[in-house]
Amino acid sequence: MRVTISEKLLNKSLLLLLAFSMAFVSLIAQDEPNEEPVLGLSAEELLQDFMSEAKTLTANFSQVVIDEEGNLDDTASSAGVFLLARPGKFRWQVATPSELLILADGKNLWNYDIELEQATVKAIDKTLTNTPAMLLSGESDVLKAYEIKNSFVTVYGQDTIKWLELIPNDSHDDFSKLNIGFSNNEIRLMELATNIGQIIRIEFDSVRRNEELNESLFKFSAPDYVDIIGDAQ
Repeated sequence: MRVTISEKLLNKSLLLLLAFSMAFVSLIAQDEPNEEPVLGLSAEELLQDFMSEAKTLTANFSQVVIDEEGNLDDTASSAGVFLLARPGKFRWQVATPSELLILADGKNLWNYDIELEQATVKAIDKTLTNTPAMLLSGESDVLKAYEIKNSFVTVYGQDTIKWLELIPNDSHDDFSKLNIGFSNNEIRLMELATNIGQIIRIEFDSVRRNEELNESLFKFSAPDYVDIIGDAQ
């Protein structure tokens, strides 16, 4: 079978989204913290603003997996386009290394492997509760599922990043920590610490808020020959 262990982990991380999956940026990327004062909104204020004001979002993304020794797993990287429409809808379209679509239509979560010609569907309430995906696609009250543990500032490449560290209130089988980083008042990075010691890092660019998005982008459709596993709500 062509799917490797790393690819399985990557696909599973996408279901937590997000895929877009912070404190680890300064440790793993070995960036030095910014010693100059950073003006403007705090990371917590930026997250609250994002949750309350971003009704739609479009962005390009790249995603990597960093192993427990801090090494980049070259077999588990991906890139594509992310679309978000609140409440409860997103489109995570992977273009490389192989085509994959993960789509939430408000009721169902679809996972479509284009090469395998197979799609699975599950109810969102059974799949995304208290996960980073729900954090991004839900309303501001989903923040109640997390404890805000820490905030700090680092430099990532040429960008100053304001980070917020979130710990899920309920125990979770897949991740123990979620950090979200903002640059220029917009979401820039997400990092997910898995319970097996790996870091899933998602980097966003060309982020645009509150543009009108066609409703068809959040409706799943596939050719008749695609094998669909599960029942849609």
